[in-house]
Amino acid sequence: MGISAGGRRHGPKSDLNVTPMVDVCLVLLIIFMVTMPILMRHITIEVPRKLDQDEELSPTSNQITLLGKADGSILITDGSGERSINRVDLAKTLHDLLDSRKTEKVIFVDFEDSVKYIDAVSIMDTIKGTGKMLGDGVREDVKVALKIREEGAPVAP
Repeated sequence: MGISAGGRRHGPKSDLNVTPMVDVCLVLLIIFMVTMPILMRHITIEVPRKLDQDEELSPTSNQITLLGKADGSILITDGSGERSINRVDLAKTLHDLLDSRKTEKVIFVDFEDSVKYIDAVSIMDTIKGTGKMLGDGVREDVKVALKIREEGAPVAP
């Protein structure tokens, strides 16, 4: 910070005092640094473990698998067979399928490569919202698991 003695030119000086502005910026920075950890949300992700080479995966007949297609239809595979439904009927169909299940409610989803990201997220949101109300504002949890394909493998129902 420099101070001018005036020199030869006598007249008004227009030096800008930036000290108050720096003080305000530092206070705002400290406030944001303190409130940021409070505002951050933590999302837990459950990732299935990788199977060993000698370990086999036993397919269960009561597993629900959805395949989202590019034309907007959804192929549902459960223990009784597979059927194709419209996107609009997804919530109602899942309610009927999940009501009879007493175990943990997990739905495996897969999408064709040409399905748009927003459509895939919308389908997964619909699945998460199909849990019924248990009382006292508590909603039954329906888990969504992405079916993992090897690179280059075709989409299978």
